[in-house]
Amino acid sequence: MTITRSYIYSTNWSNGGYQGFQIAKIKLLDSNVSVFDKNFNRFKLSDHIIDSSFCYEESSIRGTNRPKIYFDKEDEDWAWTSCWSALEEKKKIGLLELNSWYAILELKGTIDFYVYIDNEGGSHTYSLGPTNW
Repeated sequence: MTITRSYIYSTNWSNGGYQGFQIAKIKLLDSNVSVFDKNFNRFKLSDHIIDSSFCYEESSIRGTNRPKIYFDKEDEDWAWTSCWSALEEKKKIGLLELNSWYAILELKGTIDFYVYIDNEGGSHTYSLGPTNW
């Protein structure tokens, strides 16, 4: 699994694995959490609020499985719908913002992924799920 500022890649998807997921920009409740801190604790990532201006669900329109899904490119086989209204549909949601946290839910069953896009566009990905507790 690779998550970057512009796409998500999973070898499992090219084999027909589940592809629907939700991505939301989040604000951590503890503003002191930093991936650059030597005492970084990924378990603090679950304490967050969702930014209501950026929350989308992604799914296949035609049942096509692709190993890579782009945020900033249109694809006739994919659609993004707002988490708040299934009637609000977009063909692309744009690059993930710099210096921002995102939660990616339902990507691999019960595992949630948290991604921080740093000021240079690098991604820092952490997973949390039932096996982490």
